[in-house]
Amino acid sequence: MGDPCAGMSLGALLRGWRERALLTQEQLAERACLNVRTVRRMESGALLRPRVTSMLLLAEALELNGADRATLNAAAHGRPGPAVAGPPPVTVPRQLPADVAALAGRDRELAVVEGHRSAHTVPVVCVNGMAGIGKTALAVHAAHRLAPLYPDGQLFVDLRGHAPKAPVEPGTALARVLRTLGVPGEHIPWHPDDRAALYRSVLAGRKVLIVLDDAADEHQLLPLLPAGPGCLVIVTSRRRLTCHGDARGLSLDVLPVTAGIALFTRLAGLDRRAPADVLAEVVRRCGLLPLAIRIAAARLRARPAWGVRHLLDRLACDRLAELADGPHSVAAALDRSYDRLPDEQRRVYRLLGSGGRAGFGADTAAALLDTSMPRARRLLDQLMDAHLLQETSPCWYRMHDLVHDHAAAL
Repeated sequence: MGDPCAGMSLGALLRGWRERALLTQEQLAERACLNVRTVRRMESGALLRPRVTSMLLLAEALELNGADRATLNAAAHGRPGPAVAGPPPVTVPRQLPADVAALAGRDRELAVVEGHRSAHTVPVVCVNGMAGIGKTALAVHAAHRLAPLYPDGQLFVDLRGHAPKAPVEPGTALARVLRTLGVPGEHIPWHPDDRAALYRSVLAGRKVLIVLDDAADEHQLLPLLPAGPGCLVIVTSRRRLTCHGDARGLSLDVLPVTAGIALFTRLAGLDRRAPADVLAEVVRRCGLLPLAIRIAAARLRARPAWGVRHLLDRLACDRLAELADGPHSVAAALDRSYDRLPDEQRRVYRLLGSGGRAGFGADTAAALLDTSMPRARRLLDQLMDAHLLQETSPCWYRMHDLVHDHAAAL
């Protein structure tokens, strides 16, 4: 029983339209109010004379147009029908940005990302840390290394949690991803919950690696998590996020001095004859922050008249002003973290910047903020969750040097 125009049997037609609609046999049967065994027998060719009512129900469930319905009806009765196009080819997404040229001092963190597995739930790694610490670089580098394990594609979604514009709404992000995965725009539901459900259905049984970059909070993140164990999700955020299931949190710290020097010399194009003590002091003046080191190296490389000592002298003055190169700026990155704080936390941040660089206890903070100890601890915890404050030991705090410069300037 062949279609001379398309060369497709009833079973092949039905299977093609079902896959085009991104439905399993069980989902199609439920939508058409049929027994799943009936759908299976039709697709396998075991059901030779399907009922007319079954054909009508399937056509409704698959939202077939007039030409497709005629083809389906003709195939069901063994007659030639009009030509029919098969399901559109599925494009395997390969959305990862270019891999970073230099990633220093992150071997342990890479091992954590690459080694996180779960047999029953989707594995999620939440990479968090302060602005400029290298979260995206680590996530992209790990994703490139893991890509061969996920042959059904790699997705990269910039959620813009700390971009100058407003963060991406979950429903908007879902619509983009669904289109990338082959869902026609007219088949994408209006309600965000329905989009999330379709997203989980599309990814069911697939092995896809998903990088969700710069997540603002859990509300934005959770709808974008698949349900099956075949996928892997790598999240980056400036905030400590709480993800359900077997999610693994990974907080990035600044680089060791040796790794900072290696990164700086590689990007600046320096030979190994540069004075080691001067190089060490340069990366320390950069706060051992990868973004600051990259900017300092780029400035040195672009100015042949400068030497390392001259760069160090400039960094001894207004570091935040010096650590800017075109669109890249440590101050601008910290501005975006500050802008996302509620008003009360902004006030706390500014007040802490008015103090010295040394560490301080919760009692000192309570006096500075003119509040009780319990409330002071809660406010400090909120700044720590945003990675604008560090707790070096229980109830003892300090600001990163560049963060303190930023808060003091405010």
